[in-house]
Amino acid sequence: MNTIIYLILAFLLITGIVLPWFRSAERTEISPGIRDNSSGKFAHLSLGYTHYDIAGPEDGTVIVFIHGFSVPYYMWDRNFKALAAAGFRVIRFDLYGRGLSDRPKAIYHRRFFVDQLSELLDALRINKPVHLVGNSMGGAIAAAFAAEFPERAGKVVLIAPFFEIWRTGLFKIPVIGEYLAACFLVPALPRRQLQDFVHPEDFPEWPELFQEQMRYKGFGRALLSTLRNFLSKDPTPDYEKIAQDGKSTLLIWGGQDRTLGTQGAGEMLKILYHDFLWIGPAGHVPQYEYLELVNSRLMNFLADESGLELLRKQA
Repeated sequence: MNTIIYLILAFLLITGIVLPWFRSAERTEISPGIRDNSSGKFAHLSLGYTHYDIAGPEDGTVIVFIHGFSVPYYMWDRNFKALAAAGFRVIRFDLYGRGLSDRPKAIYHRRFFVDQLSELLDALRINKPVHLVGNSMGGAIAAAFAAEFPERAGKVVLIAPFFEIWRTGLFKIPVIGEYLAACFLVPALPRRQLQDFVHPEDFPEWPELFQEQMRYKGFGRALLSTLRNFLSKDPTPDYEKIAQDGKSTLLIWGGQDRTLGTQGAGEMLKILYHDFLWIGPAGHVPQYEYLELVNSRLMNFLADESGLELLRKQA
């Protein structure tokens, strides 16, 4: 009987050690060679390289796109070039731990992401205020940056922003959280991203795009740290702060958002008394599903008076 118990315990121990490695796709470091052969650019910041892209006229109004929890900067593919062509200076970047940005061994909390954006703007020598456009967790980061550096932030666009504490449950427990993230949370993400769309069948390439970043070591660790240290914190004070500062804000929400639900729209409107765009047929990423509508609203909201006149002429 004791032998059977020992064999079972040994099996569970071996499974606990081997299964996370087997389920993980992380086999590669982001090397100089990988960066050299990648699209976009890289800025060497205090905690490592940040992957970014920049386009549009150098004297254009600057817009910074901030992606969400796990999908890197390609989520702005349908907005980035359109706004650059309209005369804006547009920047998009991968948050640390995502895409081709480095995965520093750090605590992925609010200040961590705010500092990354601040340092990126410094590296690009952008000293004038920038407009911020954030989707999901990127909305919370945009609000945090605007709250910390009101003099560096212009208008703020929040697209289905993260608005309430995410209950971490067992993920907050050391070792158990790592095991659950490696064996279940991270491997399920490529297919799970499809719930962001109302019609996922229209975007069959989405899981494969997502899987590319999963090859690089530190991806799962970064996501788990973000769950524990960013999404587990209440972002409301930052939204309240930008409202108190009088920041001009545009809130965009999809009526069929299955990721965050739709109740957040009402909660956010209690705090932010500015423009609101409700897109009934859209899911969690309306900027991807309804690009023409969202791009048009972004251009008009973010343009200054001279820019508005230019847009009218182009129309």
